[in-house]
Amino acid sequence: MDFFNSLIAETYSLIDGLDKKSFDFEMSDAWQDVGYNEVILQRDTAFELEGVGFNLITTAPVNDEIVVIGEDLSHIYGNRKFTRVCVIELEETEDQQKTYNLIRKVEYTKYHVFPKGYMIRTTSRSHKEAVRVSGKAVKDGISFKKIGNLLIKKYKENPAVKGVKVIFVTDAGADFKHFEEIARKNNDITETLNHIMNSVNFDCDTCKLKPICDEVEGMKELHFKTSGKKED
Repeated sequence: MDFFNSLIAETYSLIDGLDKKSFDFEMSDAWQDVGYNEVILQRDTAFELEGVGFNLITTAPVNDEIVVIGEDLSHIYGNRKFTRVCVIELEETEDQQKTYNLIRKVEYTKYHVFPKGYMIRTTSRSHKEAVRVSGKAVKDGISFKKIGNLLIKKYKENPAVKGVKVIFVTDAGADFKHFEEIARKNNDITETLNHIMNSVNFDCDTCKLKPICDEVEGMKELHFKTSGKKED
């Protein structure tokens, strides 16, 4: 189920050539998780980040790493556009249903990460992601490296997750519109996968998701395999 590999390649191409800092994963340097959705009031806010945040799943090798492109949290002094991408390696399995279930479990993880002083606002129906960072967190030394370490730690609590690369982008010169397009495509593929695996509407002529099946390699084959029908 490497349906997202083309989007991973597209993401890597977007950040190629941009100035970046890379950090190895250090579990001991993860930012504190408070265990609940902490509310940060406007008066306590240092700045807000707004853009897209999404996961790209693969069975290809991924090294545990945090990549920061642009200014880190301690050097941001006003509201900023940003992008957060997690490229996640899952163990390979021949059982398509098992792989699908793993993808869903991994996706749910991001809704259960609550960094102290870093309020994440997102929904399961959108790839939009907004972050409110408190002034106290900035004073206490919050950084993308520490947030990335926490994200990797949380994802790797699932033994099926073999590697995680977390990419944060705040560089004003980055192509944020292109990141938004990748996020939209990622959402479309995920929706199509949900549609197929839940055996909903196998009439290709009337299905609004047919263009995704036609475009994404392997999706149409999975569709017909799951439905028990033969491909035309």
